[in-house]
Amino acid sequence: MTDASAFDSAEPFRADGSTLDRARRHAEEAGLTVTAESRLGFTTAGPPAAYEELTGGRIESYEALQRVQGGNVRYVTHLDIVGTGQPSDLGVGTARGADAIEAVVLEQPRSLHHLSPSPQPPNVDKFHLRLPGDVAMLLGATPAHANGDVGAGVTVAMVDTGQYAHTYFTVHGYRVNPTVTLVPGTSPAKDPVGHGTGESANIFAVAPGATLQPYRVSNARGQLTSAVAGFLKAKSGRPQVITNSWGGDLDFPPAGPLPAAYRAWVMEILDAVEQGIVVVFSAGNGQFSVEPQVPGVISAGGVFAGHGLDLRASDYASGYTSPWFRGVVVPTVCGLVGMRPRAQYLMLPIPPGCEIDITESQSSDGQLPDTGDGTRPDDGWALFSGTSAAAPQIAGAAAVLLGARPGLTPAQVATALAKTATDITVGRNHPRYNKSAVRGFDEATGPGLVNVAAALAFVRANF
Repeated sequence: MTDASAFDSAEPFRADGSTLDRARRHAEEAGLTVTAESRLGFTTAGPPAAYEELTGGRIESYEALQRVQGGNVRYVTHLDIVGTGQPSDLGVGTARGADAIEAVVLEQPRSLHHLSPSPQPPNVDKFHLRLPGDVAMLLGATPAHANGDVGAGVTVAMVDTGQYAHTYFTVHGYRVNPTVTLVPGTSPAKDPVGHGTGESANIFAVAPGATLQPYRVSNARGQLTSAVAGFLKAKSGRPQVITNSWGGDLDFPPAGPLPAAYRAWVMEILDAVEQGIVVVFSAGNGQFSVEPQVPGVISAGGVFAGHGLDLRASDYASGYTSPWFRGVVVPTVCGLVGMRPRAQYLMLPIPPGCEIDITESQSSDGQLPDTGDGTRPDDGWALFSGTSAAAPQIAGAAAVLLGARPGLTPAQVATALAKTATDITVGRNHPRYNKSAVRGFDEATGPGLVNVAAALAFVRANF
């Protein structure tokens, strides 16, 4: 152990001016730049070769476990000076200019000692639902969780804009695998839009024991330039569920048969279903897209729960009978979705200062009254939803069923969710379709809102 008295005062280690001048000269001759100076020495910056020239040793890296931001523990790269005559202490070396430089110390990695962004959502005046509690309760997942049905052992792949390591996920103990990127040169640690990060929280609200496998298919600007590639990559990983909160938009009603450009894509989606993977696609926020119409896909529509927990069709969500695939009605079943004009409904965690963080905090087109969500543009939280939220909610419901009955087929999962859904009899879907919710099955909400506990009971009784 180091003698504590050695740290009684820094005075014995202070250098005189001439010694500092010689030390600076040695460093600069080696190719280093002095960046700051004190009475004890100075800091420098430069390439590894410059430090090797100064010390006569080699710069080598090693990995050490370290607690970093957000409370995460991960391996972090450190540097050491090794070679003949170099001390055994990690990160410390001797210098050739020993007459002026007593030691060369490499700076060790540091991290901020605070949770940023906050794992707790801000309080805002606008009516909204919070995760996980409100969503779990309204989708009937709370009783399942109480009985231990949380989707444990089930991997849900999500193809989206990326996954940021928000403290919300750490504090709740959710399992998130390292992100797989599809666009060359993009970072697996970043989500420039915030969409993938925020919407993925919906999976865990329903299936807190599931494992998320994110696939980033966005470029540096956040555009989905590799969505199909991401789906194929996810499929090759053979997860139990793939959830997709994106799609195209075509004319409705269409003037002819399914465009040829989409046929190979439809086959890829069908192939995933035929492999036994539960595939979920959002129905769309007024869009008419091919993906939710593919037979075997669970298409996610929208139901809005108001102040008094009254349920109605979301006028933000698409719903229609497919003109291309016989017997297909979109949606298969519904999750929780906000209302027009902006569906600011779920308080979701996102990267601070990302696109959604900024845009949702602002009023759209200078409208009055203010249509911002009440959050700050850099706090890592925003109110948003859309059928982009419904898809991962339903993926979470599927994960709970598969956790209880691992051998379920995609068709059995879809049947259980549809047969036990809460019927919605009020409201209309998006004005592009303008379908009314009525008693029983309809094109506005399909069979209704997912009820996880009821679906689980159905599975156990029938499969």
